[in-house]
Amino acid sequence: MTEGVFLRDVHSLEEMNNMIGFTGEVMANIEDNVIRYLDGVHNVLKEQIEVIKEQLEEAKERLSQAEDELSACEASQSYDEETGELEPSCSYEASAVEAARREVDELQEKYDAGQRIIDECQREIEDYNFPGSPLSPPGGHYLIQTFMCENDTRDATSQLREYIEDVYEYKGMDVGGDADGVVEITNSALKEDDLPMTEEEKLAEFQKNIQDVKDEQESESVFHGYKDANRVMRCPNCGRPLQLCRCQNVHYDVNLYKKQ
Repeated sequence: MTEGVFLRDVHSLEEMNNMIGFTGEVMANIEDNVIRYLDGVHNVLKEQIEVIKEQLEEAKERLSQAEDELSACEASQSYDEETGELEPSCSYEASAVEAARREVDELQEKYDAGQRIIDECQREIEDYNFPGSPLSPPGGHYLIQTFMCENDTRDATSQLREYIEDVYEYKGMDVGGDADGVVEITNSALKEDDLPMTEEEKLAEFQKNIQDVKDEQESESVFHGYKDANRVMRCPNCGRPLQLCRCQNVHYDVNLYKKQ
């Protein structure tokens, strides 16, 4: 038979529940950002390949016209017995055909290379959105959105809420015993850094982590010679970058506890 039950700071469980829910929501926002980025890249690539395709078609028309002019010139040639050459020479028309053919070959090479990149991008997007099968694991979208953000987070917060409710129910019960004999136990090894952070400290730490990531990305960009991004994706509601979105666009039902 147990001598008693020792409970310490049920609010820590509430904070854990809130953090699990917050982490799941952040992951959902990041995942949405990834999908928008992939779709945006794919759309931009398709727009660029269309431009190259138009240039290629125009170049083919110029080549066809140049070949027609060369054929017409050659059809009009006659042999000059004095010079021993064909007149007119048609050298200008031949040079025009050669230049037009080089232009077509260069644009065709660019178009083929661009099409290969688009096809590879499409395959990567399909793999990312793959829902999974008995023989193959799901792609990143379903792994993050369905398993991590929805199922795992919902199950974890639901189970933790049951524990919290059980604790409050137990605290409200009259379990008998001498109230004067209740002894409060504290952790003598607890340090200041072990205490839960305030909301201001959490925000400051979050901003610091974001800046650290930006600094690391900038360092890597300089090292590898990457170009800076030319646009930033923002939430259409609050206007913040999607990673920092604070809109109420929750992806699942999460109960947040407030400090009492």
